[in-house]
Amino acid sequence: MITRCTRRSAAFSLVELLSATLVLGVLSSLAVPLYTSQRKSAAGRVCKANEAAIARAAAAWVLRHGEYPAEPDDLVGAPEGLAWLPKCPLGGDYQWQIGDTGALTITCPRAAEHIGFGGTEASEWVMVLAAPRRDLLP
Repeated sequence: MITRCTRRSAAFSLVELLSATLVLGVLSSLAVPLYTSQRKSAAGRVCKANEAAIARAAAAWVLRHGEYPAEPDDLVGAPEGLAWLPKCPLGGDYQWQIGDTGALTITCPRAAEHIGFGGTEASEWVMVLAAPRRDLLP
């Protein structure tokens, strides 16, 4: 009886390694753009939520003081204000402007970068609050 010594290698062949690398490359080429798009879309939604939170705090401030605060930092720590002043997720502080009529405009500094990810125009990341009216009741 002749016995053959068959030795099986415990390593992967080059073809197996190349095919596994190819599959991983195809999967990552599909996943990375989706991941990037989702991050930008989430940043747009967070930015709108931040602007809404600032606007709600400013509106509550008006109820107590009769006018908008001169600076957004005045809202931080106030009873009707914010625990901290939020920032745009893409970076930068929200722009705060009180017009001649007393209306407040809150604008995202990176509004142009949000276009296509949660909105179609930069004006969607601008929030305008009407000028406060004086109470005429005695």
